[in-house]
Amino acid sequence: MRGSAGRAARRVFEGLWVSFANLNMQQKLLVVFLALVCLPLVMISYASSNAYTRSIKANTTAYATEITSKMVLHLDDYVTDLFNMSAMPLYNQEFLEWLADPDTTLAKSQGMDLYIRNLNKIKPDTVSVYVFDNYGHIDYNIKSGGKRSNLEQVSGEWADIAKAGDGRPMLVSTQEVTTDKEAYYAFSVIRQLKSVKTDFHPIGFIAFDTNVSAISRQIRDVDAVTKGKTILVDANNKVVYDSDGALTTQDLSGAESIRQATGDRGAFPIRIEGRDYICTYAKSSLTRWKMFVYIPLEEATRQAAATRYATLLTSGVFVTIALAIAIAISYALTRPLSKIKTLMQEVQTGNLNVSFNQKYRDEVGMLGRHFNIMVTRVRDLLEEVKLTQTRKKEAEYAALQSQINPHFIYNTLEMIRMRAELNDDEEVAEMTFTLGKLLRYGVNHEEQLATVGQELDHLNNYLALQNMRFSNRYRLVVDIPERDRALGCVKLMFQPIVENAIHHGFKHKLEGGTLRIDVRHEGMDVVFTVADDGAGMDEERLKALREHVAGHRALAAPGRGIGLRNVHERIKLQYGEAYGLHIESRAGEGTVVSIRLPAIREKEETEPC
Repeated sequence: MRGSAGRAARRVFEGLWVSFANLNMQQKLLVVFLALVCLPLVMISYASSNAYTRSIKANTTAYATEITSKMVLHLDDYVTDLFNMSAMPLYNQEFLEWLADPDTTLAKSQGMDLYIRNLNKIKPDTVSVYVFDNYGHIDYNIKSGGKRSNLEQVSGEWADIAKAGDGRPMLVSTQEVTTDKEAYYAFSVIRQLKSVKTDFHPIGFIAFDTNVSAISRQIRDVDAVTKGKTILVDANNKVVYDSDGALTTQDLSGAESIRQATGDRGAFPIRIEGRDYICTYAKSSLTRWKMFVYIPLEEATRQAAATRYATLLTSGVFVTIALAIAIAISYALTRPLSKIKTLMQEVQTGNLNVSFNQKYRDEVGMLGRHFNIMVTRVRDLLEEVKLTQTRKKEAEYAALQSQINPHFIYNTLEMIRMRAELNDDEEVAEMTFTLGKLLRYGVNHEEQLATVGQELDHLNNYLALQNMRFSNRYRLVVDIPERDRALGCVKLMFQPIVENAIHHGFKHKLEGGTLRIDVRHEGMDVVFTVADDGAGMDEERLKALREHVAGHRALAAPGRGIGLRNVHERIKLQYGEAYGLHIESRAGEGTVVSIRLPAIREKEETEPC
């Protein structure tokens, strides 16, 4: 599977590369510009805005978590004050005596009412204070709205709660309170009251109803800043306070926020009714209540979003401007290339009367200059070809006229040979026959290439004539295997080299000399060596001969080395610059001529270069 995926990805990449390669130069420049300038700019802008957004979210979360913890501490302080208020009667001995007295007197009623009224004034949000004794008497003070409608019902519940607290303040979660005038939400603080004189025997209990507006005042300012909402739940996940007012007193045990809030404080993202929020929470160590602050994500990141949009808009403006500049520059750069392309198409149709107008000396300008030079050179070459063709036709006509001369010579030599045989002069007949074969091989212009075997046969005929002329003064030793005799070579390769050795190497040697031809293979090449034991030459003459053969200078002595140079040039024309002759010689020791050729059999012979 991994290999298939890799091949698929490679095919996709190759397809994209082919598509890119087929674009024109202007389009390629624009793609490169977008890839190298615009794309990184957009990516950097996007990455920066995202990083800024994440930073804003992190800072908002940290700040909101801290604020939530502080609000919980403030709430604890408020509840602590309520706890302290519920303990104040324990420090008033007269009040405790009134509470423990079963009789009802005017002084007792007035004193109890005054004391309870003063307790109810300490906190502005305490709505009512109720005091119950063990004899069924209830004393209370109501700021406004009237007495609870269900006081008789909740009194029993409060008595059980007070008893369970055994003198400790007990916090009762928010309940809906109704009176004969209004309805509101309030939470209660209840404490059992004990007499010091009777060994802390319970003598009644006190209950404070506090409006949830006490919590609202602390939370209102935070909600105004966060544009969100706050929910306070008790230890049983019942809503104590909801800034929206819709969830108060409801049980949220199955809510997502309750499931995620597993610690004492923290934060997490949450989605409620299709809207994303950052939720921070903190748990009170005093009341065990948890406060949840929900901050809308769009509000928290509004500034970041505005910054991101501004950044992207600015980047888009810059990219648009840069793209317009890039289009103008790419058009200016590619227009000369398009002009050259059009001119080349004109040349392709055969119109050579075109020229590129060079304005600048950059690469395109130099290309246009060389294009003009090329067109001019092509025109000149076409003129030269026309002239050469004309001269070639003239030469062919002249050669056709002169063909009678070789045939006349062949026929004349044949008549001389027949006459010599009639006169029983075998030597003259043999010389005439050999000379005829030499002439036929040399003047046959139809074939420019031969085999090494054919060249050796021609060389044997040439040496036979020379030995007839000079009484067998020259000896030829050929050490070439039969398989190498089928190798291809240029025509008249060995004979000019041997002729040069006879005329110059053995010129002053009365006893004649020996010529040795052998071969060796070097990789894909073959090297023939023609060595003589003639007079040789010194370094100065050898250097001059090498330069003449290479075509760099003319020899001082006319006619010397012409055959060597001819062979060298024909080999290079046929096989390339890597092949040709190399000459080594020492005075008094002879000369060695090396011939380097490609090892090509006769059937593999290529057309001339």
